[in-house]
Amino acid sequence: MFIIYGKRNATIQKYAYNQESCKNCKAFDMQVEVFKKYFHVFYIPFFPYGRKTATITCKSCGNLAQDESLQEHAEKTAKPPFYYYAGLMIIAALALLIVYAVIAGNKAKAQYVAAPAAGDVFTIKKENTYYFIRLTEVKGDSVFGYHSNLEYNRYVSKFAKGDFFVKDDIISIAKKDLKEMLDKDEIRSAERYYSDYKGFDRIK
Repeated sequence: MFIIYGKRNATIQKYAYNQESCKNCKAFDMQVEVFKKYFHVFYIPFFPYGRKTATITCKSCGNLAQDESLQEHAEKTAKPPFYYYAGLMIIAALALLIVYAVIAGNKAKAQYVAAPAAGDVFTIKKENTYYFIRLTEVKGDSVFGYHSNLEYNRYVSKFAKGDFFVKDDIISIAKKDLKEMLDKDEIRSAERYYSDYKGFDRIK
């Protein structure tokens, strides 16, 4: 994968300074501008980098002035804008979304195991393989369902292209065993409202 990254320089503060005149044209039209570098990935700023630098320019003639006291003050007081941390904020937001999704997924699993319904699809992990079960009936203390035709060597959230539920492969699981599977983290996901693209309506 090709990654664009590097450092860029940008203005973090700019203001007029009319207390002194330009030594070149004598105009009271000076401008102070403070620059700060930032590290970026795909041009998205992640964090400030290096020291700040300040320039004093006459807006009338373009002459660069030297005033160490004013430049040091400008560099000291100027603060990088919040967007310099945009990349870190994006990562933090994505992390929060992932945490929220995991919490919501675990809550849904617990709810669907506690009150299973026909049509629920569970992703089951046994040792190093994964497979799907789609419930067809809840009767008394047991649930009944179809087993997926394929098994997977890693977690997947939808059927592979050629996978389907086998209608002649009916399995029965006691509700207490289903709860035990959840406690052992053998039920990796539970879905009740799923999209067609997942393929869970394919039954043969």
